[in-house]
Amino acid sequence: MTEEVDKVPRTLLKALSDLNREREIVFKEFDEIQDKYSKGEDIVEDLKRFRIKRPGIFMLIDDIFHKAVEVEHKLDQERVKEEKRAVMQTFKDRFSDLAEEIDLLVLSELGLGR
Repeated sequence: MTEEVDKVPRTLLKALSDLNREREIVFKEFDEIQDKYSKGEDIVEDLKRFRIKRPGIFMLIDDIFHKAVEVEHKLDQERVKEEKRAVMQTFKDRFSDLAEEIDLLVLSELGLGR
């Protein structure tokens, strides 16, 4: 019974693998989004397009910013190597300015924001 509760979702591990494999593309897209954001432009549609193209990676990104301890715990359970985690941390450090916009998008889609 406890094993079920502690089970790490395969979708999390797949999203992390996808982020590592597609990091150049993902970072390029988020560089462009962050550039627009820094100019005061609305980025909601850009974030939505990214979410549609890469839903697993988008949810991982949201979790990186808003459930970091939980994600780290799950990765510890699976003994995910530091090299794979490094891309996640680099993303978080580089695009931290976008965390609130990502959160607002997720909340609005749940009917709780904007």
